[in-house]
Parts: sequence; structure tokens; C-alpha cells
Amino acid sequence: MLSLPVTIRRFRFWLHVTQAYFIRYQIRLASFIIISILITLGVFSLWPKVSRTNIVSIGYIGSHTIESIPPEILSLVTQPLIRTNDLGQPIPALASHWTVSDDGKTYIVFLKDNLKWHDETTVDTGNISIAISNIEITALNNKAIEFKLPTAISSFPQALNKPVFKANTFYGIGEYRIVKINRSGKVVKKIILRPKNDALPIVEIKFYQTQEQVANALKIGEIKVAKIPNAGEFETWQNLSVQQETDYSQAITLFFNTQDANLASKDLRQALAYALNRSDFDGEVAHSPLSPSSWAYNESTKRYNYNTGKSKELLSKLQTENIELRFSISPGLEKIAESIKSDWEAIGLNVTPENVQSTPENFQVLLAVNELTPDPDQYALWHSTQAETNITKYNDPRIDKLLEDGRMTSDEERRKELYFDFQKSLTEDLPAIFLYHPYKYNVVYKNIEHLLEKLPDS
Repeated sequence: MLSLPVTIRRFRFWLHVTQAYFIRYQIRLASFIIISILITLGVFSLWPKVSRTNIVSIGYIGSHTIESIPPEILSLVTQPLIRTNDLGQPIPALASHWTVSDDGKTYIVFLKDNLKWHDETTVDTGNISIAISNIEITALNNKAIEFKLPTAISSFPQALNKPVFKANTFYGIGEYRIVKINRSGKVVKKIILRPKNDALPIVEIKFYQTQEQVANALKIGEIKVAKIPNAGEFETWQNLSVQQETDYSQAITLFFNTQDANLASKDLRQALAYALNRSDFDGEVAHSPLSPSSWAYNESTKRYNYNTGKSKELLSKLQTENIELRFSISPGLEKIAESIKSDWEAIGLNVTPENVQSTPENFQVLLAVNELTPDPDQYALWHSTQAETNITKYNDPRIDKLLEDGRMTSDEERRKELYFDFQKSLTEDLPAIFLYHPYKYNVVYKNIEHLLEKLPDS
């Protein structure tokens, strides 16, 4: 056993050795410590950008301002006052319920209790920012908002299906909050969402003008998730999952200018419908101006199955030779337009295609994507008084009356009867051919599927 003096001498010896070592190599040691600190800081700051192991990057096609972004895109961040269910019916979201006056012109929406913004302040009518054109909006108290309409519109709750934020902020009420928005002018390019719960992934939302841009972003890994109209080039990629679904919120549609000298004829419009072979369309055949998922969808509308004999029979009634059609084609629909052009030329028509970026003022036939609203109210598209939005210039007193009654009636069963008749009459007169509901393809990198599963249900 060592005595205390020996232990002290040994301690002093090693202390002197250590001091001498540090003195001799102090520059090297200082350099090593500094470099280690810099490397550590660099790793912590760059690792998330390099690894991106806890980030879900989602791409969308479309151009939006922050006010016009569809509520489903921001469903992780916040909710609307009222949303729609799978049938297109309005149901409460931030609202607990709402009432409608007997004349259908006044709606009072009541907020749910105990709602909190991301900054932990209480959601009330005083800090919700809502603006709707031509609507008088009044906060009756901290839980009730009154909306006064100039005329009765039974589809008004759909106007409240917009993301709601705390006034002058982007605070919502969801599991995620907006931490950054990149814009070009007013157009949103990228939104970064960060979760309250660190176990959840960060979400990046990126917007692109065209399908080609989204596809290129998928190829280089800039985004890991996207829903696109055509995914053929990705089906053989082993690291991607591709799933097909039908988009019932859209109908690829041929709109006719019903004031055109030739297309004013119902026989010609029906002949054009019967001439189309829809078997190769990339979607589910459409038979109505409404979505098949709508609570007001009529399954008994007139069908125009491929029948060139019937088509030629109708053309013979016109006693007009060398019918010429100017065929306007919206972006992204060029391939299907070739098939349509071929079918119409096969029954003896002269078709001149033209690619357009927007709706021409005096088109004859326009191929475009028809965005279907959840509510069956299609007053803007087909009523004769709606000069700016009734692009077919359609004028039919019966259709006008059905649309007027349908939007003024709050009773759902009565509305259903009216919209059944509307669909039956419109598909008989045929101011437009509703071709198909397009397939959309969910493309996902397999290595982030487990992160998608963590995202809260919206």
C-alpha cells in the first residue's frame, strides 16, 4: 500500500507531464478543438438538408395565391368553417352548426367551443378574417357570425369551404403550422409546414405550372409525392409506388358555342357525341354535368354510346355539306384531341385544331377541363344571364328555371328532384359533351411511405 507522500508525488509528476504536453502542443490542440467544433456545427446544420430523412415533399400542379389554395392542401394546418363530405354535402368543420332564415338570405354560423390557434389564443369571431364579395358579414358575438346575402342561395355554405387563419397571421388550428412561404409576386411557390409533435415529419408543399414540371421534379427527387394525370413513364421505376384513382372533381368536356350557325343545331351536337369512341379515354366515362359522387347525381341521363351509323343519320337531317369545325384545345389535352379529331373526320367533317391557353371569346368547339363543384348548383355555367361564365352562350328557359329553383330551395329532397331534371334536360339538349372523369396517379417514393402514414387524417 502506497503512503500518502508517494501518492502526492505521483500526482504532481503526472500533472507536470500533462502541463508540459499542453504547452508543447498547444497550437495543435487548439486547432484540433476548433476544427472539431466547426465540423460538429456543420453536421448539425447541413445534415437535415443532406439526409432529408424526416421530410415529405409534395408537388401540386396549379397556380395559387395564399387565399385561393384549396382547403384540402392546407388541411394539416387549419380547417374551413364548413367543409364537404364525400357526397358533396356541407358539414361542420370549425363551425359547430349553422342556421338559415326562412327566406334563405341570412346564415348564422356558430363556432365550436375550446378552439385554439397555434399561438394558444382562443378562436373567436373577433380574430377570424373572412371576406366574401357582396355578402354583409357581422360578428353577433364571439361565437356567432351572420352572413346576409342579397338573394337566396342554398349552396352558400360551399363559399365557406376555405382555409381559415387567425387575422393577419398564418396561425391555424391543425397539427402543423406554416413556418415559411416562398412567393413570386402573389403566386405561392413553396410552403413549409412544421409539426407540433417532433415525431411527425416536416412537410414541404411545392407548386408547379405544368405536369411536365412536376414529372421532372419527381425524377430528380425534388419532390417525393405527387398526383399527376399521366404516370406511364414511372410505372417501371422500382423505387416508386404508382396508384390509380378516378378524379370525380373534374370532367374533361367538349363545350359547344350554341350561337354558332352550325352548332346551334341539336342534331349536329348529338351527331358529334355519337361519333366518339371513348374506349381509349384515360378515365371513367362521364354521363352528366355532375360528379357521380354527388348526392344529386342522376344515373338515368341520356347515353351517347359509340354509333357512327346514328351519327351519320343525324348529319343527313342537316342537309348541309362540308361542315367545318374550329377545334380549340386547352393545354394538356392534345393527345385526346387527336382521337376526337380523327373520329369526327371519319364521319365526314372538316376539323381544324388550334391550341389555346385560355377560353377564346368566339370558339366553336372547346376541349377543356371542367372543374365540378361539390354542390350541384351550376347556375354560373348554364344560366342564360351569366354572360361571363356561360361560355357556351346557352339559353334555355326550362334550364334557367330549374337552376333558379334549385339554388333558392333549401330542402335537399326537392333540390335533388330539380337537379335530376336539370341533368336529364341538359344531356338531351347537349350544349356540351361530358367525356370522362380523368384518372389521376398518386406517385410516391417507397422510402417515404412510412412518413406519409404518420400524417394526421385531414
